[in-house]
Amino acid sequence: MRFRLASLLSFGLCLMLAGSAFGQTEDELVAKFLDKAEKQKTKKVGFLVVNGSFGRLFRDNDYNKFTNRVTPLVSDVGGGTGEVEKINSSMELFGGFGMMTSARSAASFGFSYWLKQGSSQTGDFNLSLVNLDDPNDHYGFDLKSEVQIYGFSGQIEQYLLGSPDKEGKLHRLAVKVGGGAGYYFASWQLWDGFTGFNLSTGEPESVDGKLTGSSPGFMGLVAAEFPVRVAGLVLEGSLRYLQLNFTNMRWYNSNNEETVATVNSSGTRVNLNMSGPRAQLGFKRYFSW
Repeated sequence: MRFRLASLLSFGLCLMLAGSAFGQTEDELVAKFLDKAEKQKTKKVGFLVVNGSFGRLFRDNDYNKFTNRVTPLVSDVGGGTGEVEKINSSMELFGGFGMMTSARSAASFGFSYWLKQGSSQTGDFNLSLVNLDDPNDHYGFDLKSEVQIYGFSGQIEQYLLGSPDKEGKLHRLAVKVGGGAGYYFASWQLWDGFTGFNLSTGEPESVDGKLTGSSPGFMGLVAAEFPVRVAGLVLEGSLRYLQLNFTNMRWYNSNNEETVATVNSSGTRVNLNMSGPRAQLGFKRYFSW
């Protein structure tokens, strides 16, 4: 009897010890799993970017043909000649954000604002007929022909040499290529009393407001980045080509009739072609979370 009781007590003690050991091992396994999962957690890397760009335009464009036609007809009250300036270049400011989609690729989105281009001269200018079938001369106005552009764009980039690490730090020179697309909006403010060509009636019509238009744009680029080691900033420069042509610049009257600026008296619409090579320089800031 005593032997059986001792055996039962010994067996129960073994079960308790085994259960305690198993419970401790289970807790350790869970802790190790959580620790391993935390170590293997992949951080996301994002960035902010601001830059400016300078672009050269093709000089033989519709806008410059328009100015060539108008300038000889403009004079100030002193008898001098008022020149409507050509648009041969452009300046753009850009701000955006993006993230690394893999160790060597990135996607971004941003907003661009182009500085005004063209002429804005305050004075007392006279203008003889612009359209050959316009019977009215115009007197005493400020000579204005300004183009304003803004838009939104996105792009993807592939790093060929160097890239930010998992902590969002760039340690050496990086070289990348990419491409993108966007949608842009343009407005063209002309002098008071400007006479355009009504496409519905085939007659001249005074434009009371701005000509407006919109267009998609497409770009390709090659770029380089270099860490400047100040506040985590990265210097970024790129060469790119932008294809952007506003072929629908117009103004609508109260009858919803379309009036355009023309290259010649036959009613050929002035397109604002802003295509051309661009040089871009700015700063980028990588970060991770």
